[in-house]
Amino acid sequence: MKKINPQLLESEQYLRTLIDNFPFMVWLKDVNSRLLAANTAYANMVGVSSSEELIGKTDFDFFPADLAQQYVDGDQEAMHSNTPIGVIIPIKDSEGNYRWIESYKSALVTDGKVVGSLGYARDITESIQKEKEYQSLVESSPNTVTRFDSDCKRVFLNSKNSQFFELDSESLLGTTPTEIPGGGSAIVLEEKIREVFQNGLNQNVALEVTIKDGRQKIMHIVLAPEFNVVNQVKAVIAVGQDVTESYESQKRINNLAYFDPLTKLPNRILFLEKLEATILKTSQKSFSFAVLMLDLDGFKAVNDLHGHAGGDLLLRESARRLESCVRSTDAVARLGGDEFAILLSNIQENENAGKIASKILESLKQPILIDGSELFITASIGIVICPYHSRQASDLVKFSDIAMYQAKKQRNNFQFYSSEMTQKVVERNDIESSLRRALQNDEFLLHYQPQINLHTGKTIGVEALLRWNRNHSEMISPDRFIGIAEDSGIIIDIGQWALLTAFNAAVKWNTRLGTPITVAINLSSRQFIHNDLLNAIKLAIVQTKCNPRWITLEITESLLLNDSEEIRKILKSLDKMGFRISLDDFGTGYSALSYLNKFPVSEIKIDKSFVQGIVDNPDHGLVIQAIISMAKSLGKDLVAEGVETADQSEYLLKLGCQTVQGFLYSKPKPFDDIVIS
Repeated sequence: MKKINPQLLESEQYLRTLIDNFPFMVWLKDVNSRLLAANTAYANMVGVSSSEELIGKTDFDFFPADLAQQYVDGDQEAMHSNTPIGVIIPIKDSEGNYRWIESYKSALVTDGKVVGSLGYARDITESIQKEKEYQSLVESSPNTVTRFDSDCKRVFLNSKNSQFFELDSESLLGTTPTEIPGGGSAIVLEEKIREVFQNGLNQNVALEVTIKDGRQKIMHIVLAPEFNVVNQVKAVIAVGQDVTESYESQKRINNLAYFDPLTKLPNRILFLEKLEATILKTSQKSFSFAVLMLDLDGFKAVNDLHGHAGGDLLLRESARRLESCVRSTDAVARLGGDEFAILLSNIQENENAGKIASKILESLKQPILIDGSELFITASIGIVICPYHSRQASDLVKFSDIAMYQAKKQRNNFQFYSSEMTQKVVERNDIESSLRRALQNDEFLLHYQPQINLHTGKTIGVEALLRWNRNHSEMISPDRFIGIAEDSGIIIDIGQWALLTAFNAAVKWNTRLGTPITVAINLSSRQFIHNDLLNAIKLAIVQTKCNPRWITLEITESLLLNDSEEIRKILKSLDKMGFRISLDDFGTGYSALSYLNKFPVSEIKIDKSFVQGIVDNPDHGLVIQAIISMAKSLGKDLVAEGVETADQSEYLLKLGCQTVQGFLYSKPKPFDDIVIS
């Protein structure tokens, strides 16, 4: 008779003691949902004296039939899932009371075969009861109650929010005030929320809202910090009261909220709204705009000498002159005191902002007649450029204010935000200007990097990569000009050139090859959004006679984030035409699995940042293993980028990735230098 190892027996006893002392139910079941093992907590719940009495029993032996069937169905679901299944379900204890449990189940796998299920559950009845009491208290409040996280996003709100905003709760959850309802006062609200996170002190703020039908509402909000166990602010609670009815009329609300009563110019709130709207336009259409912050030099002395009436006259005349210096598409606002802001839309060239500033300074220098006397006034102006300095409204206001105070040191002049920033703007303009001539001067070229099948060692495709030989004398790296080409919209013309060039290359290669190769081409998001991409590609096919099956079109994850129906239609049309769609740099962005099935993606490219660390970084190896496993389960092809060593290549092949590209096999080369093996 074989002797039992006493250490093994002792270890099993320890394990049994450990499981029996768990404060929640733990069990193992076979494929027929019969109990193989369970702990004392499970026995107590069903009302048996020991866990041994549970062996061989099913849920139907202890629970009502409807609940038992629900538990058994959960077992089956867990055994067919690759991930644990978590649910919150009711359970009937030995005394006949219904309680709530949080249960997790997963498949029990032995030697690669599912032999049953394992699970655990904890009693959460008291937590649910407390939560219901809290929700009842909050829902019965006559005020809106909202919890904001550190990103100013709504993570909880009561039904009064829906009544006030006249939107359903789902539309509000996860949004920020600048997203819903938007506007200048929403920007102020977000600033106050951030202040509470920073200093832990209550704040008061008014939120002005325009409802869909044009009606306006005003809410007075008290912001209070919510602390965690270490006395750090983990959230901000906002309690709001609708005070709309306290205002005399809707017109008065609008005038008080958005216009300066003295100069009739937009005030800070309306200016910030216009600023936000202009920023949004720059993300949709490529153009630059400027924000000018202006302060009248020596205004206090005018007030002291001529009184407030004289000061008011100066402000009104200054406002009139400012408006006369700008276009109807621009905006002039009085922010308060003697401070004005000007928004110059679509300035085309950054130097134009300086020209307008000079024009304003010259206009304000002309004498103003006050109390029969000629008064001469000067101003100091700070200038900031969007998008070059920032795309954030708060940054643009802050930076232009800083530049204005720099200008004020010299008086009667203007200053860009900083000399360093100005230099960058000049350099960027220089590159953009050169880019606009580059196509005409035939300065672009494509280099191709082979894609290798690791099983055969043969080249099965290439990726076309854009290169710029500026003035045919200076190679400019893509990271210096691609972003500028994107922002300026020049990428659309460059992209069309790249399509034609790559299509021609595919035709040249595949008309002489027995087995055709694929040519991968990167598509810019702007080509989808601001160009008739589908017709452009159809035209390229006609011009080159290229077979779409020879082409892989590479897109980025960010293009799919908005879940655009229009982009989905374009991709489906391209897929139907025979093009392969590849998702580039997978793993570096959002990597949401949902869009892999929503969109016709045929291939996933693993980003080189993961590949380069797989041999000595276990985390990178796990990420790649997960990507490969997911791609296989979804039926997607794989290409790994940036393979530089034989160890990386062997590792990828072992994990199941068959196609790679990188310097180990070849650097990107001109068409004539590519040898198809």
